[in-house]
Amino acid sequence: MSEFWKRKIKTYFKALDFDKDGYISEDDFGELGRRFAVSRNATAEKKEELMRSLRRVWQIYMKYEDPKSSKRLTAAIFIESMKQQFYDPDFVALLTQLILGLFELLDVNQDGYLQPEEYERWFDDMGFPEEAFDRKAAFDAMDTNHDNKLSFDEFIRAYFDFVFSQDESSPNKFFFGPLVD
Repeated sequence: MSEFWKRKIKTYFKALDFDKDGYISEDDFGELGRRFAVSRNATAEKKEELMRSLRRVWQIYMKYEDPKSSKRLTAAIFIESMKQQFYDPDFVALLTQLILGLFELLDVNQDGYLQPEEYERWFDDMGFPEEAFDRKAAFDAMDTNHDNKLSFDEFIRAYFDFVFSQDESSPNKFFFGPLVD
């Protein structure tokens, strides 16, 4: 895998490390689910569905844990885990289900699209300061048909492009905010 891809996965890691302790843990995944569910006034059913998906993704990531890690993933182990999952269709299907649940929560007005303000709230929930990067440019890069809203198809394509592409010129490289060094 390219150094560029590793930078993207480190950026993904940083976004998932909610308590900013340098590890991803099951607690981070739980906080992710809780934060989105509360912020979006999710029904109990939607919250549980999201939490179930997050637990399944967490279990897959943990297949490559360091036994000395106390059920936490370092950035290096997370990168290795993502590398191992790269071509696994079951993993891709699980991520698709998770991203669909996330998309539905982000779509506050439930019109089947993410409006710019719904997209921006996502970064607020993830803890990215507004000045960290150009959110509008990231939104516009995903909005491939230029209708000023994101369909699920546009959103999932951008997500998978971020996670799997090694193309440095991809406009979706800021899916999880500015890339870390």
